[in-house]
Parts: sequence; C-alpha cells; structure tokens
Amino acid sequence: IASPDSVARTFDAAANGTVWGEGFGVIVLKTLEKAKKDRDHIYAVIKGSSMNSDGKSNGITAPSALAQTELMKEAWRNAGIPPETVTYIEAHGTGTRLGDPIEIEGITNAFRSYTDKRHFCALGAVKTNIGHLDTAAGIAGLIKTVLLLQKKEIPATLHFNEPNPHINFIESPVYVNTELVPWETEAGVPRRAGVSAFGLAGTNCHVILEEYEQDEWSRSASVEDVPYVFTLSAKSKASFNALVDRYRTFLDRTTHT
Repeated sequence: IASPDSVARTFDAAANGTVWGEGFGVIVLKTLEKAKKDRDHIYAVIKGSSMNSDGKSNGITAPSALAQTELMKEAWRNAGIPPETVTYIEAHGTGTRLGDPIEIEGITNAFRSYTDKRHFCALGAVKTNIGHLDTAAGIAGLIKTVLLLQKKEIPATLHFNEPNPHINFIESPVYVNTELVPWETEAGVPRRAGVSAFGLAGTNCHVILEEYEQDEWSRSASVEDVPYVFTLSAKSKASFNALVDRYRTFLDRTTHT
C-alpha cells in the first residue's frame, strides 16, 4: 500500500502507493436556517450524503467499483441535484495501482447513468499534498473542498504527469486538474462538489457540498447590529467592582471622544 519513495502520484502512470500522514480536522455543523438566524459565517452547505459497504470483494485492499457507483448515485438522490451540476470531486485518491482505476470506474459509471458529457468535472486529491491521514482522511478532503468553494478556485493535483494507462480519461466525465484555475460554472448554477472517503474494511462515504452565497440581509448586517456578551471575572467582590469602575471610566472617555 505504501509508496516506496514516499510520493503520492494519484491517477498517474507512475503511481506506486500512498504516503502516510498524521492530522485531524474539526468542522461545526448547523442547520442552514439556524446558522442564518444566528448570523454565522457559512462556508458551505451539505446538500446530501450517503454511505454503504463493498460487501464481498477480492480482499481488504480491493475496493468495489459497483458499490462506489451506487454510493454516488444515492448521494445525488439525497441531495436532490442534477449530477452534471457537480463540477468537482475530491477523490479518495490514494495513489495505489489498484484503487485509483477502480475509483474512476465507479465515478464514470455513476455519471454515465445520467449524462454522456465528457471532461466537465475536475478531480482532486489532497493526499498528494499531505498524505493519507487514515481515519482523518475524509475530514481533510472535506475541509479542502469547503475552502475551494469559498475561494472559487480549484488547485492542482500534485505529481500528475502521465495518466494511469488503466484509466480511460479520454471518454470519462472527469479529468485531473493540474493547475490553479478559477472555478467556473454555467450561469445560474452554483458550485457543487462531491467528497469521497473509503475505509480499508470496505465502508464508503460520499458527501455533496454546495457553495453558499450570502443574501443581502447578511451582507449588509454591520458589526454594530450584532449583540455580544462582554464577560468580566475577578477573585473577589471588591476587585470585581474595581474592574467594573475601570471599564466604565474607559467607556465613558472613549464614548465622548
């Protein structure tokens, strides 16, 4: 599984294994209506997700293209979106000889159930940047994709020079993005992305993300309009009162300046 020269060449002809990394990630989830009501900064919206299992396969390192195809189709159904509006996929993309072609087969078959369009969806793999974070690999891909949606740009997938000969990219709906480009979509279509994460024991997960455009009310809300909690703390009542007096004096002075 591990690359002997410690380079993850996802989807490349010279791919020879993954690179192990270490890390963790944290995101805060909230319903969209609650986040808007609280005037939170919203980075992206989770439109839908799905999870399944490979079931019986040829071994623990042999994923199932059929299971991955059904995984993505179920995620699209849950999200309620046309699949061809997904224009970026953050692949599991380990950089292994066996896993990469199977993943592209699964993606291609899923798209082909809905459209014959070619090369409309960019591929990326954060493992070429930071390695395989094991149980944190999925959250790393999710955070990366959220940042892409926020910045409206798609960065390069590293170490990709020559396509893996076992992957038919010519007829595929996807392509490996090799340089930083603006993320463009058709007029009126929001940026949408899929994020895949596959467990070694055969558990597959896929999440559909969509960019969030703040409405006019959110953009016009100024800092002064938002209430804040101002906390004070002291070890005794006397020191607390003294602290309050100092702040009161400071606020009186700055208010009248």
